[in-house]
Amino acid sequence: MENKPAFYARYEVLLGLWFIAGLFTGIKQYNLGELHSHINNFIIFKSSYGHFIQRMPLYLEYPKEYFDLYLYGPIFAILMAPFAFLPTGISVTVWNVINALVLFSAVWNLPLDQKKRVAISWIILNSTVTALLNTQFHPLCIALILWSYICINRGQDAWAALWIVLGICIKLYGVVGLAFFFFSKKPLRLAGYLIFWMLLILLLPMLLGGWDYGMSTYMGWKEVLSHKNELNVDIRNLRTDVCVMGMFRRWTGDGTLSNLWFLIPSMILNVYVFFQVKKWKDLSFQLRILAFVSIYLMLASTGTESPTLIMAFPGVGIWFVLGEKTKSRWALLLLTLLISSFSPTDLFPQWLRNEWVNPLGLMILPLLLVWLAIAWDLVKLGPKEIPRL
Repeated sequence: MENKPAFYARYEVLLGLWFIAGLFTGIKQYNLGELHSHINNFIIFKSSYGHFIQRMPLYLEYPKEYFDLYLYGPIFAILMAPFAFLPTGISVTVWNVINALVLFSAVWNLPLDQKKRVAISWIILNSTVTALLNTQFHPLCIALILWSYICINRGQDAWAALWIVLGICIKLYGVVGLAFFFFSKKPLRLAGYLIFWMLLILLLPMLLGGWDYGMSTYMGWKEVLSHKNELNVDIRNLRTDVCVMGMFRRWTGDGTLSNLWFLIPSMILNVYVFFQVKKWKDLSFQLRILAFVSIYLMLASTGTESPTLIMAFPGVGIWFVLGEKTKSRWALLLLTLLISSFSPTDLFPQWLRNEWVNPLGLMILPLLLVWLAIAWDLVKLGPKEIPRL
């Protein structure tokens, strides 16, 4: 007889746990105050649909509705339509449940055995809850990236292209899905679908809102992202710029330190690691590339903050389950969970967070070490040496 998985490893148990995570965080944050910061991100998302329908500028400040700015593509405002017609308490809870379950389903559909998928689910759970407590989009964002790879792996190029294009047109982060292009068994077909979906999704705001309004939304999106980047790069703001160069800006006290000091050498490493053509068909290589690019998003983005780090943690999980369980690998995993996942929570000593982690931008450091460890694995292991799954 086949052994049943332990209670904590059963699909129905994990599915229930993730559903409860979405349900509990949605209800909890709504009850803390609809007009307060607890669900401000969701209020921004929900309000964007009304602004779009009324042909109002998407990227201006609306202090009577929310604080901060809408930073997403016009297509996202259109996709928020179902939530706009529901009472806020219900819609924010449904939003969180969808974020949780879509991410869980993406992890559960990775081409890995069940033990590895279970491990990844537990590794990313706390960071998912952190994102849900901020009613963020980022669990869905990383789920789109995971699903784009899963669909390419399954030969479902039409769906893969849709998830890639949606990721790009909503948050730009989805562009890393293009890294999986050469893993497709029929790349020309995938390219055709990418062009089709890109044209359709880019034109949809013009079709629904009129050409002039649609074009103005894209111009507004470009301007607000540039403006937001300038606001993020401020060493006095300990909440954002939790990227590698943000960490060095804090270490040196030099707020003008350019991102290019990291971006140029890191992109060279990205290219060197990826273009090992003989390894492209190897499943473990593909999964490590998935982990590599998802972590890199957080290392290189000035918009990185504690709730967005969920983008990196599926990559951490993939890195851990694919490698040998050495003492050093366990130590790095525990360090990453402690500093990058749990340090923003009440389970972490407040004095340590306020005196060291936040002022020095240390939240990103363990993720940088994991990223470099993945690069080492990708380079040192030949196609025949990479363990089959």
